[in-house]
Amino acid sequence: MYSILAVIDDDQILQQVTDSLSSESRAVSTFRKADDALLQCAVRQFDLILTGQRLPGTTGIELLTHFAANHPDTRRVMISTRADFDEVTLAFSRSMIHQFVLHPWKPAELRSVIEEELAARGARQETGAGVEKHRATGGTDRTASAGIITRNKTMLELLDLVAKTAGSEAAFFIQGETGTGKELVAQAIHQHSGRQDHPFLALNCANLSSTLLESQLFGHRRGAFTGAHHDQEGMLSAANGGTLFLDEVVEIPLPLQAKLLRVLQEKEYTPIGETQPHPFDAKIISASSISLEQASREGRFRDDLRFRLEVMPIALPPLKKRSEDIEPLFSFYLQQQFERHDQPMKPVEPEVYDLLLAHHWPGNVRELINVCIYIAALTAETDPSISTEKLPLSIRSPAASRHSVHSNKEGGVFRPTITRQSLQQAMLEFGGRRDRMAAYFGISRMTLWRKMKRFGLL
Repeated sequence: MYSILAVIDDDQILQQVTDSLSSESRAVSTFRKADDALLQCAVRQFDLILTGQRLPGTTGIELLTHFAANHPDTRRVMISTRADFDEVTLAFSRSMIHQFVLHPWKPAELRSVIEEELAARGARQETGAGVEKHRATGGTDRTASAGIITRNKTMLELLDLVAKTAGSEAAFFIQGETGTGKELVAQAIHQHSGRQDHPFLALNCANLSSTLLESQLFGHRRGAFTGAHHDQEGMLSAANGGTLFLDEVVEIPLPLQAKLLRVLQEKEYTPIGETQPHPFDAKIISASSISLEQASREGRFRDDLRFRLEVMPIALPPLKKRSEDIEPLFSFYLQQQFERHDQPMKPVEPEVYDLLLAHHWPGNVRELINVCIYIAALTAETDPSISTEKLPLSIRSPAASRHSVHSNKEGGVFRPTITRQSLQQAMLEFGGRRDRMAAYFGISRMTLWRKMKRFGLL
């Protein structure tokens, strides 16, 4: 049975969606608020998310952007009104959305879109998320089952270490800069651990309040605290038999670190609002962009918990130290983006790779993926090849590249800072084409128009 998550702040539309999509082969879970939906996603995986654009406290695009980054295998469908059309189509061009349906819609139309996306989800599961499609020249790449593509000696040694040691009960700690692929390595450990037939659950511990983080980990019972209107299973329970990946573990507050230490020592946990402990059996993998030793020196992390989590330390090199991986990674992700746009892959001119190798990649592999999204969005079907003109300014211009370190960073995506000078440069670069300028800055055409008006460029 396929699982569908519907997040829509309109009771009538939500009921129409439920009536249209519920069947013996589809289970539909409905929510009006994004926060409630994200809590549910912490303990279970959904095959497809369907949302509107206007949600309390956020937007549908922001919610689907979160899913694209944290649940990439979940298919993403938007119900759009014509008032939101520019924003939605921009998100579609950047692959944050797989498909969208204009409201008002017919039930048959919505069902057709959902069936198509669920079929795509099934196809991705059968082909291992498409990793096998990549074949680098010379056959020198190592592709792990979790989708790690590398020729780098350090990375190859790390993969060998994972294959040899993942079957033990030792706790792994993965340290690496943002965007280096820490969760991919965690998935590789899970797949070699002997627990691969059980859940792999990931929780980013950053930017969560202490109460919400504790609730997500331990679960709670109805009435345990203000706002606890129903029982909530925690990830310690949902990961039973499998693997729990705690990203940015140094962000866990110190009082909650003490509770997590007890879980690891006693192999049991107690949900909030209960007194009876439950048995705990899951492999713990943790990660952070800084070392646990540094966090301990700064007084942010308990030494006793550090020694529990850092039995098998893994240090991931940044992309700038994996120059031999840039070409195969770029080829794989660019082909993936062209497939999403239903376009055949185009030949890449050699000068493109020269500029890619010269770039210092502050956002690592995640930034490289964003570059591939950018290129695919701006490449026309009539373009014979991918030239240097299709690259973002941050890649083509060394000065712009240095500036990108100080650019805006939202959700792990590096955005060029919008100034009068950068707007003028983009106007020259894209010949005044506002759709391409908006795609470059990662904003809607309406927001671009406001910025240009503010700087007197209209």
